[in-house]
Amino acid sequence: MRTTDVTQDLKPGPLKRTVRGFTLIELMITIAVVGVLLGVALPSFQETMKSQRAKSVASDLHLSYLLARSEALKRSASIDMRATGGNWTQGWTVEIQSSGTDLRVNDGSTNVAIGCGSSPNSALGTCPGTVTFTRTGRPQSYTEFRSYVAELPAVQARCVSVSLTGQPRVTTDTDGNPGNGCN
Repeated sequence: MRTTDVTQDLKPGPLKRTVRGFTLIELMITIAVVGVLLGVALPSFQETMKSQRAKSVASDLHLSYLLARSEALKRSASIDMRATGGNWTQGWTVEIQSSGTDLRVNDGSTNVAIGCGSSPNSALGTCPGTVTFTRTGRPQSYTEFRSYVAELPAVQARCVSVSLTGQPRVTTDTDGNPGNGCN
């Protein structure tokens, strides 16, 4: 059995500090800095998340318009976009009118409201329960959906409309009032 001489490590000279880690003061300063950064960044992050939800709903509506139009042309049949439970915020389906076969189902989105206008820049009104594309790929009437965050007017609304020729488009509200359309 081999033994080591402990006195060997105790040579005179500068003390070596071999303890590693943080002092309590260093740890408290780090926690304070992280707390301040979170306090500044969190409200902005929440606003960004809500803005992305409004964009996502507008994108889903736009894709549903495109699908309904293309399927109407492809199948030479009327295609419906129908609100779930009569309320677009709860979701919607794209379906073949004659058979009721679902082509696409969208779930609702939390914290995002959907309103409608009957013409560009019209006042916010109630949405129709169904938007129908005829076999020619044209909608039966003009409808503009507006997705917005009601409790946060700083988040820009997105308007998704389809012209009477059947071409859908997405525009962004610039005046902060989704009630008057996307100006």
